[in-house]
Amino acid sequence: MFINNDGSINTKFLYRKPVVIGILDDSDNDPNDLSWMFDTSWELIKAKFTESPFQELIIGLVEIFRGGQPNYSSLGEMFGNDTKVDGDAEKVVYSITNIERDLNDIIRVEMYLDPVSRKIIDLFLYVREGLDMLALQELLNEKYEGLSTELNDKLIISDGDYRIIII
Repeated sequence: MFINNDGSINTKFLYRKPVVIGILDDSDNDPNDLSWMFDTSWELIKAKFTESPFQELIIGLVEIFRGGQPNYSSLGEMFGNDTKVDGDAEKVVYSITNIERDLNDIIRVEMYLDPVSRKIIDLFLYVREGLDMLALQELLNEKYEGLSTELNDKLIISDGDYRIIII
């Protein structure tokens, strides 16, 4: 599994509600809960993002989204550190251009965010040619009930209120 179910990896930091200027935070996030800072959870997940084979990374992303709505900034840090936010009242795009992957299979990552809540609506992974999308689609369909996948010139994975789009 990408993220251990035995509790050895504390994923709370992935799900912290993003801070949006002008919006009061009425979530149940405990701002004083920094327990993930005192263990190796961040480093363990970062290593998985950096070192895992592409199929395992995608399975991990589906697991992360199925665990809740991840914070775009925390998830973006897992891909790399060269980030940029562009947006207006209708569309916000969070881009990561310097991807830290040992396999060099991902060129760029973009997240299309809800302009008010900053929830991730679409996660775009721009990949190098040669990845077996059909095998990935079959694996995802076998592994996850209720997951919708569509393969044409890109693989679109839909589940709930988010999509992962691999181009």
